[in-house]
Amino acid sequence: MAHENLFLCYSIAMGIFITFVYDLLRIFRRVIRHNSFFVSLEDLLFWVFCALSVFALMYSMGNGNLRWFAVFGALGGMFVYLKTVSPWFVRILSGFLRKVTGVLLRIGRFIKKRLTALYKLLKIILCKQQQK
Repeated sequence: MAHENLFLCYSIAMGIFITFVYDLLRIFRRVIRHNSFFVSLEDLLFWVFCALSVFALMYSMGNGNLRWFAVFGALGGMFVYLKTVSPWFVRILSGFLRKVTGVLLRIGRFIKKRLTALYKLLKIILCKQQQK
């Protein structure tokens, strides 16, 4: 009985972990926009990761048998995480990362502008040196 209770706890944790990883993927998609090919590739890799993770849990804790209480435990962990932590986590972290990337892009544009001006000035100086 203690083994099944531990298995249920691991299943709940697995559900929370899988949903957390998907939230990280959602945040990445909000911060860096990309086309449907890469979205599909990310989804494929995510589902392969999920399948392998769940298989490893079922194999190690359930001796390879499908235990329905573990499936419902994982679904329950996902549901609780989605209804409590997920909305706040995704909104706050994606908003923060958008602001950070916006600042970094502005700094990058400023540096590029300055380097371009310095490059042009260097070309002018070198051309004047060659004429002498």
